[in-house]
Amino acid sequence: MKKLVALLLLTSFAAPALLKADIQSPPGHQFNWSRKFSRGVGNLILSPMEYVNVYQRSVRSEGVNVAFMDAIVEGTKRTLVRYGYGIFEVATFPLPAWKLTYRPPYYRKEALDPWWGYTQSAPTIGFSGQTDYSRTQSW
Repeated sequence: MKKLVALLLLTSFAAPALLKADIQSPPGHQFNWSRKFSRGVGNLILSPMEYVNVYQRSVRSEGVNVAFMDAIVEGTKRTLVRYGYGIFEVATFPLPAWKLTYRPPYYRKEALDPWWGYTQSAPTIGFSGQTDYSRTQSW
């Protein structure tokens, strides 16, 4: 009986040392149905801001003459794409639709190519739209 008790005590103290648990939050914890719904409504309301965003970027890179036509053509395309994503996300907000998650259905390519990638929320005018969702510290 002493051997059995000793074995149980040994395993009860040794087993937790062998187990590995992830105490961090899962990668998609911030994406839930309410975030998806608010992202969709934001895309529906703020999608025309793509015209201003495209115009500002084109002025910096190409000049005013090119920026006007680029804002009309590229701005219309980006507005319609963002509007379509907004309709999709509002219509399917209770369901994990894209890859069985609540993440945005578009790829976040702005890290690689800020011109053609879509951010999670529509661009806004002013300083508040230029910040990211989380603050990081870089040394």
